[in-house]
Amino acid sequence: MSGLNVLVYSGPGVSLNGRAYLLRTLRQFLGHRYAIIPIGADTLRAEPWETKAVLLVMPGGRDMPYMAELNGPVNTRIRAWVASGGRYLGICAGGYYGSARCEFEPGTDKQVVGDRELAFFPGTCMGCAYEGFNYKSEEGARAVEAIVDRSAFGVAESLWRDDPTKIRIHYNGGGYFVPRADDNSTRVLVRYPDDVTDPHDRSHRIKDAAAIVSCEVGRGIAVLSGLHIEYAWDFLAASSYTQPHNRGLVALMRAHDTFRRRLVGAIFLHMGLSPDPSAMADCADPSHSVRAPTVTPVFMAPARATGVAAVASAMYALTAMATHRGECNIEGVKDMVLQDAEDIHVVTAQTGDRRRVCASYEHAVLTPDDVGPVSATDEMPESRLHSMLVLCANDALPDEHETPRFDMRAAIKYMRETRAHTAGSWLMYADTTRSTQTFLERNARLASHLPDGTVHVATMQLNGRGRGRNAWISPVGCLQFTMLIRHTQRKQAPVVMLQYIMSLAIVEAVTSLPGYDALPLRLKWPNDLYALHVPVSDSDDSSGSAPAFAKIGGILVNSSCARGEFTLLFGCGINVANRLPTTSINSVIRDYNDTHATRLATIPVERMLALATAKFEELYRTFLVYGFDPLLKAYYRRWLHSDQIVTLADRDYERAQVVGISATDGQLQVRSLQSPRTVYSLQPDGNSFDMLRGLISRKL
Repeated sequence: MSGLNVLVYSGPGVSLNGRAYLLRTLRQFLGHRYAIIPIGADTLRAEPWETKAVLLVMPGGRDMPYMAELNGPVNTRIRAWVASGGRYLGICAGGYYGSARCEFEPGTDKQVVGDRELAFFPGTCMGCAYEGFNYKSEEGARAVEAIVDRSAFGVAESLWRDDPTKIRIHYNGGGYFVPRADDNSTRVLVRYPDDVTDPHDRSHRIKDAAAIVSCEVGRGIAVLSGLHIEYAWDFLAASSYTQPHNRGLVALMRAHDTFRRRLVGAIFLHMGLSPDPSAMADCADPSHSVRAPTVTPVFMAPARATGVAAVASAMYALTAMATHRGECNIEGVKDMVLQDAEDIHVVTAQTGDRRRVCASYEHAVLTPDDVGPVSATDEMPESRLHSMLVLCANDALPDEHETPRFDMRAAIKYMRETRAHTAGSWLMYADTTRSTQTFLERNARLASHLPDGTVHVATMQLNGRGRGRNAWISPVGCLQFTMLIRHTQRKQAPVVMLQYIMSLAIVEAVTSLPGYDALPLRLKWPNDLYALHVPVSDSDDSSGSAPAFAKIGGILVNSSCARGEFTLLFGCGINVANRLPTTSINSVIRDYNDTHATRLATIPVERMLALATAKFEELYRTFLVYGFDPLLKAYYRRWLHSDQIVTLADRDYERAQVVGISATDGQLQVRSLQSPRTVYSLQPDGNSFDMLRGLISRKL
């Protein structure tokens, strides 16, 4: 199965503005089914990133620092990975870096000339294609009228609709690609107009200069671009473009933005990726771009908590913290702010309101300015984040117009039908948020006043977090939540084991339902959820492989301790209802029905939330009294590792067989095949990509 990680190099030399714009564009096109992860040279050098990567992107900036960080073994690994079926996208400096030779501004004080190790393009990247480039300003930028060769992409002709073949694309400092005479592995996707000049002799014009090339590299592919295809018009400030050749740049890019987006989508399709069709859609209003999603209000209501006094007390505690007057001047709105890491605008929903939040007030607070215009200093502006918390009594819950992708009423109904008290006591829901985990972790004042067991759910996370530097993909149909639990340390109930209880609870929440016991849902140590995956025609599987277990979820736990009490934030992501990018719980249920002639019902995300939190509380209460030992049988029944063979890198690659986990610290226990009386306890080495590689052993 193909990987799911899009790795974006973010080391020395990368333009900060360019990186920010690139990340937004990648999330817009690929964030629905791939994890967009910024990485540095240390990751490429030391971690097993190849196992899960689907694309490596080298942004614009300066390629000399790229060489200083990556030359040698790292470049060797990158090239080998691409040749074995990987994908490389190099933009501007990343295009120079991916060529066999770079000749940048020869004979000037900016000269950079020399061979490059990756050599995906076997010729020379010559630049700048246009004179006037300045590292510290936009004076050399222009909206180039690029010429698209649709026949070179190998995509459906219908993708292009009635788009012109000449598209305005942002240019600033990129090169053009000069092939070797014997090069049969490169095709030109896009060409510059005939106003490109030779950097060795600016009086000499270059006709049909290649602007974007696609290079066949073994079983893989590299696309190199001298154009900034990632730049949208609404990233840019018109005031930055005052030269005769770029004074109308923003207006030109705005007029051609739909065409640019379809070009970007076509490039990803050409590379064998699956871009989001909505990112390539027509824009009804030509004055607007198709923007990335923005955050929405967080609605909070009592779920399992039903006591009138307790509910009133919790709501009062939160409103009492909002003591600062906000800067929004909306008629009829009292803008009160809880100042934490973010400015949290606290609203109390009134019974009978048509909308729980005034539309103009919501727009004023939550419309972001998080992508600033290009600046001469290449520094991203710091701005304080804003969010909105809407407190709702049971008779003032949002309706389907305010939360169209999650039914809070149904979720609360399911919560109250399941037997639990603390876990899921209060429900917080946002259609779109940056990260449920980050919101509660950063805003410690708010978290300290939330009732024990509060669960924060979101349909879409713009920056969903996984273990280490991993990102969590947020396709529609995923259940994504963070639950706050306060835990007093007990000898028989060590806090480190709680992540295992949560992962077990999610699997048991489904398999303990009548008739669901045999569903192929499994645990991967220490905190991942897997299901049997049957490849489908539009998935990212290219090999037509047989069914195999694939990841459908994971657990991330953050903790803090004060006065003997731990505050734990359990971040959970579970693919409940979307069979892409791998599979989902409901896909497994349907497959099981097909093969066993059963009629098991699929599970709505709202019910899955109630089942998972209730099962966690059930297991947690057992754990508090008896520890993890009574849960080991159920854990082993559901895990993937019985008798698995692992290699111990820190013991001369000694091979050992998995025998279980420790009930006190959760470390993996293995028996040496060389010395069967020797048992080792293993912990991960901290890499973000493969938990069972690079294990660190401790002899027991």
